[in-house]
Amino acid sequence: MLEYELTLHHTGLTLWGDRAALERLYGFVGHVVDESHTIEDKEGFVLGLCYDLRKAFEGHRENRWRFEGTEDQCRIYGVKILWPVLLIQMSLLRRAMGSIPTNRHDQAVMYELEHVVESALRAATPATADDVLHASFRAGTASYTHIETLLDSRCYYFIKLPAKERQHLLAKLMETFDPVYQSLAEVGAILRPGIIPPNAFQGSRQEWPDFEW
Repeated sequence: MLEYELTLHHTGLTLWGDRAALERLYGFVGHVVDESHTIEDKEGFVLGLCYDLRKAFEGHRENRWRFEGTEDQCRIYGVKILWPVLLIQMSLLRRAMGSIPTNRHDQAVMYELEHVVESALRAATPATADDVLHASFRAGTASYTHIETLLDSRCYYFIKLPAKERQHLLAKLMETFDPVYQSLAEVGAILRPGIIPPNAFQGSRQEWPDFEW
């Protein structure tokens, strides 16, 4: 079973699970990446979720007891993931599943991941959770190359924000993955109020600074 824990400074969540649940998700993600033509880079950022999961269930990230002190206690393992990264990974996995054969097991694993992430998002930012999910879904319809080109700059921008602004601006940040946003920016169109301007992402090719989760 998967579960979540929100990070203190609103950067994302810690994805928790027992070894069996994490290994099941690990195998599923690897399968979708291998089989899908949507995910062009087989060693890229979507497969990065597999790396995080493996590091978790091998005990290299966080661990604790679930139901400690009871007959049902078991060891669970966790890994922290940034909101923009996990939302994009999840959106692309769902899109990729539409172009490959899947079974009920695959769908169940994907639904569990989506349920946990959506629950975490609604707990973190209840007022804008629907907007974040909608923007993330639209982002996942863009080409893999387009998303890959933008992801690092968006994450850099996100972690540079003050902690209190991360929740407020997450939906707006996810909107900037939309190809329409990029097209409007390229022709110098005036964006509607509240949209993050393209120049906010300048200088984001630097190494990520240290940040508090």
